[in-house]
Amino acid sequence: MKISGKSIAATVALVVLGAAAIAMGAGGSGSTGDNIDTDLEQYQPVTVSGTPLPAMPEDDSADAAIGEKVPVVSGFDFAGKEVSLDVAASGKPTLVVFLAHWCPHCNREIPRILEADADGAVPDGLRVVGVATGSRPDQPNWPPSAWLVDMGWKWERMADSQTADAFMAYGGTSYPTMVFVNGDGTVHTRVSGEIGTVALKGLIKDLMEPVASA
Repeated sequence: MKISGKSIAATVALVVLGAAAIAMGAGGSGSTGDNIDTDLEQYQPVTVSGTPLPAMPEDDSADAAIGEKVPVVSGFDFAGKEVSLDVAASGKPTLVVFLAHWCPHCNREIPRILEADADGAVPDGLRVVGVATGSRPDQPNWPPSAWLVDMGWKWERMADSQTADAFMAYGGTSYPTMVFVNGDGTVHTRVSGEIGTVALKGLIKDLMEPVASA
C-alpha cells in the first residue's frame, strides 16, 4: 500500500530540513537533553557510492527503480559501529526498512514485522536493516535509539544523517519505506506506508524464492 504524492514528498523534505536545523542548534549530535543517552549519537554520517534510486512514484504507476542497482550506503549504528549496505558484495537478499520514531504508521508497522518473524516468515538468509531516519528531538519517542529498543526491533540498526542521506539514496518519500533488494544488489520491490503482516510475508517469500530454489 503506497502512501505518496507531492504533498507527502514536501512534508518529508520539511521534516528533514527541520531535523537538521534543530540538531545543529543543539550542537549537531542529537545527544542533548535529560532523557538522552549521551553515549549514543542519534545522527551519524552516511556515505553514498553509486547512483541514488529514483524517487518512489507518486501514484500506482510502475516503479522505475525495479531491477536497478541500489547504491552502496555506508554508515553507523547509534554506538558508532560501522554498518555497510553493499548488498551486491554480500550476495545476501536484504530488506531495508526506513523508520521515523514519530511516525504513527511506523509505530503500527514494526509490531507486524515482528509478528511475521514470530510466524517464521523472516528466514535466517534474509538480512534486515532498520534505518532510523527523519529523526527530530522535538517529536514523540525521541531518541530513536531508545525507541527501537522499546519497540523490540531485533535486527541491525543504522542511524541516518541529519539530512537523511540514506533515505534519499533509496528514493524514499514517506514513512515507513521498505526496500526489498535481491542478492545481486538490484531492487526487487519498494513499498511505503502500512502494508500489514500478510502482504509483508508474501513480499518476503517472493524475494527469497530464488534463493530457496537454488
